[in-house]
Amino acid sequence: IAEMFGLADWNTLAAAIRAEKSISREKVSPPLPAVGSNSFPPLSAALAATLHRAFGFASQRNHEYATLEHLLLALIEDADASAAMRACNADPSVLTDKLVDYLDHGLKRLVIDTHADPKPTAGFQRAVQRAELRGKELGRSMVTGANTLEAIFSETQSPAARLLGEQGMTRQDLSNIVTHGTP
Repeated sequence: IAEMFGLADWNTLAAAIRAEKSISREKVSPPLPAVGSNSFPPLSAALAATLHRAFGFASQRNHEYATLEHLLLALIEDADASAAMRACNADPSVLTDKLVDYLDHGLKRLVIDTHADPKPTAGFQRAVQRAELRGKELGRSMVTGANTLEAIFSETQSPAARLLGEQGMTRQDLSNIVTHGTP
């Protein structure tokens, strides 16, 4: 169970739960993934808006957590990510339909009654961190939605990565697009 929440063991999870109970959920704003140190390129304005939109999708559904699937749905509307999807011949309308169905019916266990702001899952945070690392690795001035889309493929057990694969997208194709601009 601890691993599902991105923690090492039960004791760490129990401590996190106790710490969370001591903070009023209504007073906590939605945590956006940290950009990290100044050595990482900043998030593009479009990607920042995309991350905000992903939290909005989770909040609309009263989900306790913003997942990779919320992020992927938001990336469909991100200019850089959608251009990469088109280059890979993905169908955004089919992907949108499948994601909305999954979010509305497959994540009912994430619905909470308190209307608290959603928190990013560990997978969501890792994807953004991987995108930052990739942006730094490529020497880019900004981290974009295309970097984040590529990072989702590292979460091999996620429905988001599976749905991208169903669209015929591969990590290698995305890597070529992000690196060279061609599939």
